[in-house]
Amino acid sequence: MSTRVALGFDVGGTTIKAGVVAWDGIDASVVATCQHVTETLRSPDGLIAWIAQQCERWQSEYPAVEAVGIGFPACIEWDSGIVAHPPNIPWWPNQPFPLRTELSKRLSLPVMLDNDANVAAHAECLLGYGRQWPWFLFVTLGTGVGGAIVADGRIFRGERGFAGELGHMIINADAPVRSPIYRTGVLEEYVGRAGIIARAQALLAEDSTSALSGVALDVDAIGYAAEAGDRLARRALEDVGRMFALGLASALALLGLERVVVGGGISQLPPLFYEHVCALLRQHALPAIAERVTVVRSMVGPDAGILGAALLALGVQKEKQQ
Repeated sequence: MSTRVALGFDVGGTTIKAGVVAWDGIDASVVATCQHVTETLRSPDGLIAWIAQQCERWQSEYPAVEAVGIGFPACIEWDSGIVAHPPNIPWWPNQPFPLRTELSKRLSLPVMLDNDANVAAHAECLLGYGRQWPWFLFVTLGTGVGGAIVADGRIFRGERGFAGELGHMIINADAPVRSPIYRTGVLEEYVGRAGIIARAQALLAEDSTSALSGVALDVDAIGYAAEAGDRLARRALEDVGRMFALGLASALALLGLERVVVGGGISQLPPLFYEHVCALLRQHALPAIAERVTVVRSMVGPDAGILGAALLALGVQKEKQQ
């Protein structure tokens, strides 16, 4: 078949990544990319205007572009394209917003919109572990924690499109109440970028001998220090890994899944993190699941959101297993 081309936008709480994607019927590649800091857009209108600007530029450079796909970090009604309450974009309005409709008014191309974890999982289905595993839980680690359920090679979206929100599983019933209340004690508070940094900061308050003392903390710095043998950095990742493993154990028990694929902006944590998570999962998961549980980093990598959004827009789906 001839190569097909679409645009993919991966909207995150920190950064928006976008690209031009070429699909040859077997593999996909990103042939052009750009990024933008999410907080600078300040409103849905600002986001829509930026996406429209990028689409116009790329359409002039790549006339074969057929469609636009967008992954967005929120609950999204699949049928209507209405976005509800993205927790990691503070400037977004508190009422439901018809993002797909508004984008369609501005763009001259067909538009597909889905949750950001769903589009990344879609890429994994078509280009990564999904080529060998028809069933798995896909998890995104970034500003927040997202999830997608892959069932027989397809994304399971639930009744309206909200399934898979792993980051909003409550794992600490005794956590202090916070606002909004639905964020109290949820996995995302402990395992997202802010949660990892907060845990390292809490440990540093008790021990200033760590290599992280006096360093501008980010997840990369914590990971590098842990790999280098820093005890405090390792402790921070172990504590975060424990919360992650407990959340996964509950999710796998509910879904009856055994394999977990981890992607997202901070998924490149060192192997010791994933080894610790796997060891704890084998202790806490149901025995029937624990004996076969697997946790791996995404095979597709950091462009999964761009690729998955574009392939969704092109209507590319994995064939169901016979």
